[in-house]
Amino acid sequence: MTASPPLEMDMTLIANILVVEDDPVSADLMADLLGRMGYAATCKRSAEEALAHLRAGGPCDVVLTDIVLPGMGGLELMRRANETRNTLPVILVSGKVEGVTAAMDLGKLAMTKPITRTRLTSVLDAAIGQVARPT
Repeated sequence: MTASPPLEMDMTLIANILVVEDDPVSADLMADLLGRMGYAATCKRSAEEALAHLRAGGPCDVVLTDIVLPGMGGLELMRRANETRNTLPVILVSGKVEGVTAAMDLGKLAMTKPITRTRLTSVLDAAIGQVARPT
């Protein structure tokens, strides 16, 4: 839905982040933050829209998704996204500590809301590092 290039045009693009968030205000705030950090952000309001973006070959280096979404949730999106692009890192986000703990217990990257720039930087670095590591 929304695509945001980095705000400073002389900045080198770090990565393309697919933000999946059903709350438009939260999605826009995240896209703005990511843009200021040097990332390009594409926002989708549902897991289904995100999957369509991935299947169409849309730009995406990392998926940042809410765990609780209407319809298909973030965990199912992660599973299906990895069927489409098997090395794609997915970061799960939740306002509930239990959801993040469950995701981390599965060995997944996860973070709680509210999201701080410092924590977001750390988790994105870990996600991008997963892709860069040889298998």
